[in-house]
Amino acid sequence: MGNLKKVSTSLTSIMASALFAAAISSSVSFAADLPPIVEIPPEVVPQSYSGWYLRGDIGYARASVDGVTYFQGSTQSGEFEQHDIDNGLLIGGGLGYQINDWFRVDLTSNYHARVDFKGSSAQNVACSAGGGGICSYSDDGGLQITTLMANAYFDLGTYQGLTPYVGAALGGAYLHWDDLENVEYHVSGTVPGTTASDTHGMRSGWRFAYGLHAGASYDISSNMKIDAGYTWTRISEGEMFGFGSTSGLSGTQGYHEQMNVHAFKVGLRYSFN
Repeated sequence: MGNLKKVSTSLTSIMASALFAAAISSSVSFAADLPPIVEIPPEVVPQSYSGWYLRGDIGYARASVDGVTYFQGSTQSGEFEQHDIDNGLLIGGGLGYQINDWFRVDLTSNYHARVDFKGSSAQNVACSAGGGGICSYSDDGGLQITTLMANAYFDLGTYQGLTPYVGAALGGAYLHWDDLENVEYHVSGTVPGTTASDTHGMRSGWRFAYGLHAGASYDISSNMKIDAGYTWTRISEGEMFGFGSTSGLSGTQGYHEQMNVHAFKVGLRYSFN
């Protein structure tokens, strides 16, 4: 009887093992018949970078004038033989709107700190004052420029946080000229040194201006960009100075021709979006 129980138990164990193996085999076979699992990536929703932003800039500018003309008396005209404007600092700011990833606009104002204007209306000519001889003239003053410009930019794509751009500007420039000090001094002759001097009141005012931009911005954070660029501005001609205080004449004596301003700026743009 004991032997029969042992045989029965062995048969039961063998059958259970066989059933378990058959189940494993069936599961493996069923799994092999299933199609492969394909992971679907999450939908990518494009981010919009539109929104308002503020900007602030600081830079260095070089201004030049195409020419300076003047009347000597009521009819005779002349042109400065020399004219030069020193380099200077600028600061500025503005409010803008990023329309989409490729296009933005802003309104900016830039102040160009005072720089020296140095010129010469004539050199090596007969002296106008007594004593005879040959004289030259120095005409020294100063200039400050404030611009108010509407700007449009095309952002040329972002690469590792760097976004190059180009743009154009249209607006006005206020030219504030300091009084012009005119000095006549002997180059040769019997009387050395300065022979005469006069002060010319300046003619400040608004001029039409336009320009071009090129530069790049870099993402410091999701809301802050550093912006470095170059701006060329063309300013129209206009009145520059009046007749000297000792001449007894009134009105405008001198005119400046068109001006070029080359500015290199670096600044920050803060976006509110």
